[in-house]
Amino acid sequence: MGKKGLMMKTINELLQEALRAEKKAKEFYTNAATKAQSEKGKEFFTQLAAFEQNHYDRVNIIIKAREEGKNAQPGAPQDIPMIKPEIEGQFEPNKDEIVDVINKAIKAEKDAQDQYRTIAGMMDGEEGKNIFTDLADEETKHQRILEDQFYHVSNKGTIIWGE
Repeated sequence: MGKKGLMMKTINELLQEALRAEKKAKEFYTNAATKAQSEKGKEFFTQLAAFEQNHYDRVNIIIKAREEGKNAQPGAPQDIPMIKPEIEGQFEPNKDEIVDVINKAIKAEKDAQDQYRTIAGMMDGEEGKNIFTDLADEETKHQRILEDQFYHVSNKGTIIWGE
């Protein structure tokens, strides 16, 4: 859906779409964890699923607060670890399928960023704007993590994740 299409929707419709998108993203990453054959790959996608669950919970809190006519207090953004390139990667036997999964995930993260920035622009109060700007920023971090993993998996055949 283009940006113009998003602008024609109400905030409540966009929030419901965001909720569905976060649930779908969690399911996508949970499924990706089953496709990864390396322990680091499973851990990586499981952690991304947890990040998406956190987003789902935060959006759901906002929806419930709006329904009750209250200000949303969704809590602080989740701390997202970044990939440390100096860590030795773990070989991923299912490299080709994982590269395809990561490519799809990168596109989905970009789409989520656009949607959250659109919602932020439509919010009346600063609180709502800040919440959705934070969510968009977190999706940008997810995109960067995925792009780093894409490089490692496609060029080296390894998953880099953890300490």
